[in-house]
Amino acid sequence: MMPAQNRVDAGIWNVPGLTPVIEYSRVVLNEILVKVVDAFDTYLAGGYEVGGVLLGHREGDTIRILAFRPIEVTPPRPSFVLSKSDEQRLTVLLDSIASDPDLRGMEAVGWYHSHTRSEIFLSEADVEIYDRHFPEPWQVAMVIHPSDLEPVRIGFFFRETDGFIRTDQSYHEFVADSPRGSNGLRRPSPWELTEDGRLKDERVPEVEPEAQAPPPEPCQPSVLRRAASRVLLFCALLVIGSGAASLVVLRQPPATLGLRIIPSEGELIIQWDPANPALRDGQATLFITDGANRVELPVTPERRNDPKYYYKPLTGRVDIRLRTKLSWGRLQQEAATYLVHPDIGKPSPELQEAQRQNAEAEQETEAARRELLEAANRSEKLRLTMEDLAQQQQQISELKTRQRLAEVPKPKPAAAPKELPKAPEIPSRAIAQVAPPVQIPSVDPRLRPPASEPPPRPSPIPPAQTNARPAPPLVASTITPMPKSGYAGPLAGKIIWTGDLPRDGVLTIEGRKPSRGAVNAELPGVAVRVGAYPAELSNDGLRVLTANARFGAGKVEPPSAANGYTKTVYVYDPKSVRDLIVEQMPGSDWKRIVLRAGGRRLSAIVIEWQVATQ
Repeated sequence: MMPAQNRVDAGIWNVPGLTPVIEYSRVVLNEILVKVVDAFDTYLAGGYEVGGVLLGHREGDTIRILAFRPIEVTPPRPSFVLSKSDEQRLTVLLDSIASDPDLRGMEAVGWYHSHTRSEIFLSEADVEIYDRHFPEPWQVAMVIHPSDLEPVRIGFFFRETDGFIRTDQSYHEFVADSPRGSNGLRRPSPWELTEDGRLKDERVPEVEPEAQAPPPEPCQPSVLRRAASRVLLFCALLVIGSGAASLVVLRQPPATLGLRIIPSEGELIIQWDPANPALRDGQATLFITDGANRVELPVTPERRNDPKYYYKPLTGRVDIRLRTKLSWGRLQQEAATYLVHPDIGKPSPELQEAQRQNAEAEQETEAARRELLEAANRSEKLRLTMEDLAQQQQQISELKTRQRLAEVPKPKPAAAPKELPKAPEIPSRAIAQVAPPVQIPSVDPRLRPPASEPPPRPSPIPPAQTNARPAPPLVASTITPMPKSGYAGPLAGKIIWTGDLPRDGVLTIEGRKPSRGAVNAELPGVAVRVGAYPAELSNDGLRVLTANARFGAGKVEPPSAANGYTKTVYVYDPKSVRDLIVEQMPGSDWKRIVLRAGGRRLSAIVIEWQVATQ
């Protein structure tokens, strides 16, 4: 619980595009995990949950965790729920931080608690503690989930700039090595559990532990009372002796389970002793850890009669553990490790070459498919652009024709004929000397040239008579311009991706261009909050897997435009949510998101987004 001396042993947690940035001391985190794992190993079926106050400094958007103080909960409870006396002790603890010499200059930067039977999220009770005792907008919450077979998973929660808290899951989870727990045997839990291992009642009792003790009875010694006391003392000694004998029997080492591994032709044959009473009468489970691949196999009665299991290794090391549950809740287990020889299971050179060629062919096919898809997209964009240009050209041509017809000049009026000069008067003597008229022989009218006539005056050209529709008014562009400022689009939406995303495969979505598969919509391009959930396509519609407890009873959405006219069913499945990891949230490019598949192949993903309001 001492502050870190330097930043070499510090870890950093942050979400791109969001604040705060959390720096934590690895030494302090390991001390917290020791307390969490000890409480987890105390009782069967998950032990009890613990919590405490995170202490450190705040500098701008950076939170540094340098120490912690546990919150005392009396008596321990399976869920971290505070009673009235627990809250009073928490208030005293928060008030004493300023006077603690070991915490000089520090303040409460948040709190932590463990979830031993549920996933990493904030319940309604957790949010109530968060808001009541840690109300500052910069204070954070840390949820820790211990496990028997996996590393400890950790997630942070915080208030965003608009006060929103994402409670269904953390934006980013990370893991830490589980510290060694207590060596003692786990005791039966003091609370009642259901058949599936869940708590029947997690409510805090209204009566405090201090008020549960009965009042002392008055002392009235008598002969009868002394006799009864001796009888009770004898019975108690008898019970103690029986318990001691039973304890001695229980302390005797049980017979070995006979777990062994036999390699055979690239496979492993896992065997155990079927005659062991613990395997014959108890509940046995076989755990296989092969790199990232983990197999959990219950030993059924059929398996007990045929104690043999075949397994083909995937990596160079295979860890196998056989665990059985004995009487009084005790557990017995044996473990074995097989280091696979590099040549075991190695394909022949011919097969390696064929696999290499097949992989290259698949890569070339995928590249050709992407090129064809890009070419088809470019062709579609070019076609739309050509249609727009053709429509605009037609509108411009029609407008020019109308303008040209409207500007035809009117014909000029004919000029008045000029007055000719009068002919001079001819004297009579001259008239008398005029020769007689010459007789012109008759000519066939058909051979007579036409009389010369003045050319007709041009008449105005009438407007063109056509059956075509009048041209619509010319518009500059058919593209709706974006608003000058602000965002006027929808405030929330949903994106459905379908395709084939293999295990540990990476999916990048930029607008409407996914790296693989297809999407029905795109991000709005402004600051948003994003949640991604794995989904499954079935004949009944789309099945969305979520860790939000409010979908515990299920939720059905009828087909609509928001879900691609597909019936959508929300299923509460916290474990399957880990099959999808958000590698990169939208940040500088608000239309880009990077996702990665977890331990299984995905065929559908649902992305919900909400515009972040300032």
